[in-house]
Amino acid sequence: MRWGLLLLGFFAGPAFAADGAQLFADQCASCHVLAGASSEQAPALGAVVWRKVAARPDFAYSGALKSLGGSWSPARLDGFLKDSQAFAPGNGMFFTVSDPADRKAIIAFLRVSH
Repeated sequence: MRWGLLLLGFFAGPAFAADGAQLFADQCASCHVLAGASSEQAPALGAVVWRKVAARPDFAYSGALKSLGGSWSPARLDGFLKDSQAFAPGNGMFFTVSDPADRKAIIAFLRVSH
């Protein structure tokens, strides 16, 4: 039984990332890019998982994000996507992803997107 769960977890990762690519395109890409320079409205998100918060030199982050410190762990990204204003009141993102499975898929995609 344990091997079945292990194999399911191994093969589900790429599936989540594939679903996450579509979710990213549908819900995030209107403001964010993965590669290249950040835009005036949003930072580029390539390699965001485990990157220091507010660390891209080409984006003007809010004081709310600058004061957070630490790195973007999967758990922190989940909290931010769930309710960005509750996570960091006063930041410039007002979009939320309410479905936990969608957040998990987007984060899985971001983990493999450099």
